[in-house]
Amino acid sequence: MALSEYTGEEIIANIIIRQGKKHEERVWMPRTVFNDSVGKDAYIIGNGESRLGFDLYKLPQDTYGCNALHRDYEPDYLITVDRKIYQEIKDSEYGEKNIVYTNHLNMTRIGGSCNLIPNNPYMGAGTTAMHIAIHDGHTNLICIGFDCAKDGPNLNVYKNTNAYDNESTVVNQTHWAKQIYGFMQENSQINWTFVEGDLPEQFFTLDNCKQITYNELNTYIK
Repeated sequence: MALSEYTGEEIIANIIIRQGKKHEERVWMPRTVFNDSVGKDAYIIGNGESRLGFDLYKLPQDTYGCNALHRDYEPDYLITVDRKIYQEIKDSEYGEKNIVYTNHLNMTRIGGSCNLIPNNPYMGAGTTAMHIAIHDGHTNLICIGFDCAKDGPNLNVYKNTNAYDNESTVVNQTHWAKQIYGFMQENSQINWTFVEGDLPEQFFTLDNCKQITYNELNTYIK
């Protein structure tokens, strides 16, 4: 898929009430990231525990990571929609040397070095990372660390840490599964490969979705 022709978008920077009427202050946000995806896969890195034990530094470009991943690994692109996590990223100055995507509310209220999520789908960080990869022109998405087949105890790598629930919290993980499934249906021209993980069987009823093992991934990226 060719590089997106997206040049930027207008956002509502502020809302002012004058004489009982709402006035929107809008600003133009130009595109700030240009990625040539030709000949490359997109590796979407979730934070489910199924990725523990795999060395992320084995992955070639392009890598799209989510939320607190920046604590342990520097993906090519880091995506967060969470306010607390974005505050952490800003305070660490991670965005000064790395590409971070977030929403315009975080950008305008917290500041820092970051890039606007293009045509924000208003979904979770994992699905938004997929959206950005497709926006960049990728047609083959390889997804790691996605464990969303059922609701239950927190299976996130970063549980019990800043901005995350503790390990005993029951997490509605199937919400993210429904979101991803719908997104794959809407983008039938894109191929999804999930590496192991606890995933709904429904995913694999789609012609554009399959599952492989970490051994198969290691062979593929050699």
